[in-house]
Amino acid sequence: MDVDSEKGTFPNNELKTEIVEVSKFRRALPQILATSAKNLILLDLGMTIAFPTLVIAALLNAKGEVTFDNNSASWFGSIVFICQPLGSIISGTVLEPLGRKKSMLMVNIPHLIGWYLFYSAISIPVLFTAAVLMGLGVGFMEAPVITYVGEISEPRLRGILTSYSGIFVTIGLIIEFLLGTLYGWNKAAFISSFIPIITIVAISQIPETPMWLLSKGRVQEAEKSLQWLRGWVPASNVQKELNELIRYSNASKLILKEKKSKSTNKNAPMAFTNEVSLNDEISNKSNVELTVANVDGTDDSTKYSNHANGNVIAQQENDKVVEKKKAIDDVTNETTTLRVTERKATIKELIMDTMRPQMLRPLSLVIAFFFFHNGSGFPAIRPYMVNVFEELRFPVDAHWATVIISTIGFLGVIVCTIFVKYVGKRFLTLASLVGCAISILSLSIWSLLNENSKDRSPCWSPFLFFILLSFSFSFGIAPIPWMILSEVFPFRGRGFASGVAAAISYLMGFVTSKTFLDLKSCLGLSGVFSLYGCITITGIVYVYYKLPETEGRSLEDIENLYKSEKKTKI
Repeated sequence: MDVDSEKGTFPNNELKTEIVEVSKFRRALPQILATSAKNLILLDLGMTIAFPTLVIAALLNAKGEVTFDNNSASWFGSIVFICQPLGSIISGTVLEPLGRKKSMLMVNIPHLIGWYLFYSAISIPVLFTAAVLMGLGVGFMEAPVITYVGEISEPRLRGILTSYSGIFVTIGLIIEFLLGTLYGWNKAAFISSFIPIITIVAISQIPETPMWLLSKGRVQEAEKSLQWLRGWVPASNVQKELNELIRYSNASKLILKEKKSKSTNKNAPMAFTNEVSLNDEISNKSNVELTVANVDGTDDSTKYSNHANGNVIAQQENDKVVEKKKAIDDVTNETTTLRVTERKATIKELIMDTMRPQMLRPLSLVIAFFFFHNGSGFPAIRPYMVNVFEELRFPVDAHWATVIISTIGFLGVIVCTIFVKYVGKRFLTLASLVGCAISILSLSIWSLLNENSKDRSPCWSPFLFFILLSFSFSFGIAPIPWMILSEVFPFRGRGFASGVAAAISYLMGFVTSKTFLDLKSCLGLSGVFSLYGCITITGIVYVYYKLPETEGRSLEDIENLYKSEKKTKI
């Protein structure tokens, strides 16, 4: 359709309804490309997570000016996690005003500085400063990265694309462990510093999400974004989906209804609602004054008109209407007038909106999921893998073992990417937890039987158990919590809720990483592994009863699922 770019209106007399047929591959390709550009951030994330393992292995009880004892090593291995919640909260607050794309561009700045500091570090304080910057950057990336893929992808591709993101994290782990093994941690940091630069270039080429653009009233840009994401197609191909997104975006507005009495002419607050009817907005049979309290604090200067062909076309209000902030409609009955004006939501209104059931129910699920994710043992062991592998008497060099274990994890993510569409997230999660429980408890038993042994010869059993742990962790409990995080929250508040959930996850990651060496000193390796095994078994029971299947569902269907108290299992 022809668009008046100056006024941002869609003339109904030139509407074109002809749909151009495109292949499934062409329709999926731009979504894959956009996700791949975004996933370069996750490649950097994997490298960031792996880097403390290299430094701790080199500096723990080392001889020289720069060295770690157990306490400083535990802090260095976990400080990234304690800084991430702050970055996540900041990310959740700036995500709506800035948008997903700009937020993803900004996250590369602290990482670029952090990698340079790691490369040039000649003292412990510089290492910790770099770790803090990296932690803030990792936390900042979570909300935009999570919400972006959920908002650009079709339901049929969302599971694959979100699990595909996990591939880049594991590739980052493999690359960093390989660089550390071949060149040492200083040169590894230097090479890693090029990743943020490449990421900035890639992300600058992809569009903003249509949902965010619609939330800002930028309908023309949302349509162009959707055309790009659905295979570089004409506007007529995306009109139906655009109309659905307009309806969903409009229904996601935070509305404060006020009752106005004719006799007293006073306003009284009535209720909050998440339901907005487009038919009510575009109807001119009755009169209503509406005032929208936008969660992000921006004015919605866009109205939707029903044209003769039955399609809902977005049309900007003229300057006169925008200036005077006139009402969209006037509806009057015998007793009340509903008056809704454009303004920022108050703090109290935002809190009340966040506390609605369709926010709290998925939030509690995601937090529990992350608890079992971190309690499975693998995230806690990762910063100290080289030292643990040496204690477990692996038959290969401990540094090369990190590369092998990460490669096995990569294969696990591939399995998740291929099978999530066919068997669903619920089945993969349960299978993953079972595999983690078997492997970690087997490691516990082996450690118990060999803790007093004087035999220090290499042993294959713990190596194979750890391979099983890495594979089981990577095809389910590692990627799926992040996949669920991208789809279970309503659009209104999704950025904030994703930031909070990611922050809580990293707090849990900090606790598990920071306490590993202390628990190992108190309980021994067998005791620590047993503790993680018990947590994993509890996770199996929780997921079986609490996790609904979301694979293949639209974001609106998933949101409706959590509006009801009744749990749905598929």
